Amino acid sequence: MIPCTKTGCHRWFRNKSGLTQHVNVYHPVLPSVNISVPVEQCQESSAGEEHSQVLPDGYGDSGNPLDDPSNSNPLAEYVGPGDRYYRNYHPNLTGRPCDSLGNFLPAGHPAEPLTDMQPDDWSPYSSRLEFELADFLFTRSQMSAANINELLNLWNASLLSTGGQPIFRDSGEMYKTIDSTPLGDVQWEKFSTSYTGERPTENVPPWMNDTYDIWFRSPKEVIRNMLSRPDFSDAIDYRPFREYESATDSRQWEDFMSGDWAWKQADTISRDPATHGSTFVPIILGSDKTTVSVATGQNDYYPLYLSIGNIRNKVRRAHRNGVILIAFLAIPHMDKEHASTDAFRRFRRQLFHSSLAYILHDLMPGMTEPIVMRFGDGHYRRVIFGLGPYIADYEEQVLLACIVRGWCVKCLAMRQALDTDALYRSREHAEALIEEFDLKNLRDEYGIIGDIIPFTSGFPRADIYELIAPDILHQIIKGTFKDHLVEWVESYLKAMHGTAKANAILDDIDRRIAAVAPFTGLRRFPEGRHFKQWTGNDSKALMKVYLPAIEGHVPVEIVRTFRALLEFTYLICRNVITEETLVMIEDVINCFHKHREIFRESGTVQTFSLPRQHAMKHYPDLICLFGAPNGLCTSITESKHIDAVKDPYRRTNRNKPLGQMLIINQRLDKLAASRRDFSRRGMLEGSCLTATMQLFSTRDGRAHSNTSEAPGLNRCNEDTDEAVDCPTSIEAHVELARTPQTKRARTVTELAAELNLQHLPTILKEFLLQQLDAYDNCDSDLPEWPTYGNKITVVNAAAALFYAPSDISGIGGMRREYIRSCHSWQNGAPRYDCVFVNTDSGLKGMYGLDIVRILAFFSFVSQSKRYPCAVVRWFDRVGDKPDTDTGMWIVRPAFTAQRRPSIGIIHVDTLYRAAHLIPLYATRPVSRNLKPHHSYDSFTAFYINKFIDHHAFSLLSDSY
Repeated sequence: MIPCTKTGCHRWFRNKSGLTQHVNVYHPVLPSVNISVPVEQCQESSAGEEHSQVLPDGYGDSGNPLDDPSNSNPLAEYVGPGDRYYRNYHPNLTGRPCDSLGNFLPAGHPAEPLTDMQPDDWSPYSSRLEFELADFLFTRSQMSAANINELLNLWNASLLSTGGQPIFRDSGEMYKTIDSTPLGDVQWEKFSTSYTGERPTENVPPWMNDTYDIWFRSPKEVIRNMLSRPDFSDAIDYRPFREYESATDSRQWEDFMSGDWAWKQADTISRDPATHGSTFVPIILGSDKTTVSVATGQNDYYPLYLSIGNIRNKVRRAHRNGVILIAFLAIPHMDKEHASTDAFRRFRRQLFHSSLAYILHDLMPGMTEPIVMRFGDGHYRRVIFGLGPYIADYEEQVLLACIVRGWCVKCLAMRQALDTDALYRSREHAEALIEEFDLKNLRDEYGIIGDIIPFTSGFPRADIYELIAPDILHQIIKGTFKDHLVEWVESYLKAMHGTAKANAILDDIDRRIAAVAPFTGLRRFPEGRHFKQWTGNDSKALMKVYLPAIEGHVPVEIVRTFRALLEFTYLICRNVITEETLVMIEDVINCFHKHREIFRESGTVQTFSLPRQHAMKHYPDLICLFGAPNGLCTSITESKHIDAVKDPYRRTNRNKPLGQMLIINQRLDKLAASRRDFSRRGMLEGSCLTATMQLFSTRDGRAHSNTSEAPGLNRCNEDTDEAVDCPTSIEAHVELARTPQTKRARTVTELAAELNLQHLPTILKEFLLQQLDAYDNCDSDLPEWPTYGNKITVVNAAAALFYAPSDISGIGGMRREYIRSCHSWQNGAPRYDCVFVNTDSGLKGMYGLDIVRILAFFSFVSQSKRYPCAVVRWFDRVGDKPDTDTGMWIVRPAFTAQRRPSIGIIHVDTLYRAAHLIPLYATRPVSRNLKPHHSYDSFTAFYINKFIDHHAFSLLSDSY
C-alpha cells in the first residue's frame, strides 16, 4: 500500500496510478506563472457594467426567486407562430433578472440603459469616416502597415490643396486609436511552465530543460463580453428547456439548451436553493492544432476556443464571433530519438491538461456560487458556470479523455469489437478502475492511460467522457466517407477486377464526377478525385456527387452502403431533430451496418472496429444530450482557424509572429465590438457616403434621398450562395436580376430566334391568358387574345431566397442562391440551370413539384402590368417514388405528342429554388471530351440530386 504524502491526508493506495489520480484531483499543483500583457492596458469599463462579486448569503430584498421553491413542475409556454410548439422550462434555474448586486427584480421591471452615450458619439474615433476607414483597412482589407502608410500619404497629399485635415497621419496613429477602444477588451496574459519530474543523471533530453509559454485570455471576461452583446439578446436561451410539437406532443431537439445534459446539470445545481433563479451558462471548448505555413517551415499553432451553450446553434455557425479564441497552447517539439519515449508522451499529455486547468481556473468559483453579469438585453442576472461539451477530432478526443488510440472515448467496447454493445464510460468508473488496477491492465483491458488525469477532474459536475461532443466533419465526412468508404471502393475494384481494369473503372468514375453540371456553391473536380491536399470542404463536395458516379461499376450493396451513410449525414445535420428523425437515424445506421458487410465478405477489409465509424451508433444519444450536432462540429473551430490564426499569421513579418498575432486578434475584437455598439445605436445606417451627404445637405437645408439599392440582386456574377440576415418571413421567393442584358434579345421575335423557338409568341399568349385566368373561358381566336408589347427585358439570372436553416444561413435561417440562364457564364461555356417549380402546394416534396430547365429569364409589360417570367423546358418524373437503390427521384426531358421538346413560359413566382440533376450513367462509359455544360444535353435520364445541400435533402425526403 502507498500512502498520500500530503500533510493531513490519510488515504492509502494500491498502486502509483491511484496515488497520481488522487494527488491531481485533491492536491493539485498549478504551474509557475509569469503574467505579461503584449499591448497597453486599456481603460476599464464602468463599474456598473463590470460588477462580478460573489453573491452574499441569502436572497435579495425582493424575496425568493420562485413563489414556491419546492415546486418542481416545469414551466410551460408556447413558442413560435401559431402555437405549433411548446416548451417546458426548468423550474429552478429560470434566468430571473436582478440588480447589479444580485437582488431579484419584480416581474416586468425595465432594464437599465446599456449606455448613456449619445448617438453622435464615435469615441474613440472622431467621426464615422474615421471608424469606417480603420475597420476597412484593418478588418476587411487586412492591409499591412507599410501599405496603410502609403495610402494615407497619398490621401493626405490630396487634402493639402483644399486645406483639409488628415484622418490619420499614419498607421501608428490608427493602431493607437483602435487600441484605446474599451469595448471588447480582454487582455492577453502568459504563464510559463516546465518539467518538474525526475531527470536522468546524464544525457538529459532537451524538453526537460525547456520552458513552455502559454498565452491566454480570462475566460470569465470573454464570457462577460459575450453575454453583454446586444446582438445576441434575441438569440440566447436563459433557461434549459424541452421542446415539443403541440399537435403530437413529440419532442424535438435544436439548440444546446434543449438537450438533456443542460437540464440534468440544472437539476444538480438547483439542489442548492441559493442558485434558484440563476442562469446556467455551459462553457463549450474546442481545440485543434493547425499549420499556417508549410512552405516556410512547419509553423504549428494550438488555438483554444470558447463558446457558451446559451447562444443558439445558428449564431455559433454563422461566423458572428459566437466562438472566441482564448488561448494558444504550447506544442513541445522534440527530435525523433526522444519524441517516442513514454516520458515525453506523458509530459506532453499532462502539459495539455494542466494548461487547460490553469486557463479555466478563474471560472471555478462561479461553478458553485452565482456571480452577477450583465446581459445584452440590459438586465443583470445571477450566473452559474459549468464545463460543457468539448469540440475535438478523434486525435484530440483521445488526448482529452486519456484513452489509448483505437478505443472509443465514449463507451467501454473492446477495441477489437467496437460495434458490440457496451456501457458508457464515466468519471466515477474510471477513477475506481485506476485505484484498482495497474497501468498495464488499465491500458490493455479498458484503454485507459492511468497516469494522466483529465483537466476536468478538478471541476464540479464535469465528466470528460460525457462531454466529448460529436464531430460530423472528422468522424463522418472525412473519416467514414472519404478515408473509409471511398478508399474501400478502390480496393474492392482492384480485388475484383485486377489493377489494370480497376484503374480504367476509376478513371471513368473520375470522368463522371468531372462531368457533373455546375451548381451554385458546388466545388468542381475537373481531374476527378486525384489530388493530394484534401480539405473538409473537398470531402463535403465529393459526397454530393459520388453516389451516381459509382453506380453501375459496383454492386448494389455498395451503392446502398453509400446511400445509408449519406442519409445518416444529412439527417444528423438537420437544424431541428425530432423523435421521428431519431428513428430514421437509427434505421439508416442499421442499413449501413447491414450493407457494408460486402466489403468484409469480399476481403476488402478485415474489421469494422474503427473508432470514427463506430461513433455513428452514439449519435442518437448525443443528440438527446446536446441538441442538434451541427452546433458542436469541428467545422466551426476549423473555420475559426482562418480568422483567428491563419490570416493574422499572414499579416505578421514572421519574426516572433505569435505576439503580433495576439495584438491583431485583440484589435479585431475591438473593431468588431465598436461596430456592434455603433450599429445598436443606429449610427451605421446606409453607407458612409450617403450619411455624409445627408449631413451636409441637412446643414444646407436641403433634403437628400438615399438611392442605394437593396443588396444581393446585383451580385449575380458570383457563383456562391450566401447567408442572408433577414427575418424568417417567407418560405421561398424568386426575383429576377436587376441588370438587363443589352447584348441579348430585346423583343419576343428576337428571343424566339435566339432560342430557336419559332412558336414562342404563341406560348407567350397562352401564358398571358393563364395569368389573366381567362384561358378556359375564352372562345376567341388567337388574334383577339390579350395583347402585349413586343419589347422585353432579358436578364441572365434570378435570385432565390428561401428558408434553409440546416445549411449555412443567416440568423433567421434565410439563404440566397442564384439561378443562371445565359449563353456564356463568366466568359466561358453556356449555363442553363434547372429549378423546382411549384405545381401543387397541397402535396409534399416531389409530389407537389416539377423540374424545369431555364432557357431564358425575361419580363414584359401587358396592360400596364409587368410580368417577370421564364422560358423553360419541362421534365417528367419516372415512376411515383424514388429509386430504391440511390433514394433519388429520376426525371427525363419531356416531349410533346409530336416528339418535340415540351417548352413553356411560367411566372417566376412559381419557381421555388434551383435543382441539381446528375446523369443516370448506368454502365455507359463517359467520353473524355464531355464537359460539365454538356451534361444536361447528353443524357436521357437524370437523378434529382437530393444531396446537393441539406435543404434539397429535406425537401425531397418529404416525398416518401
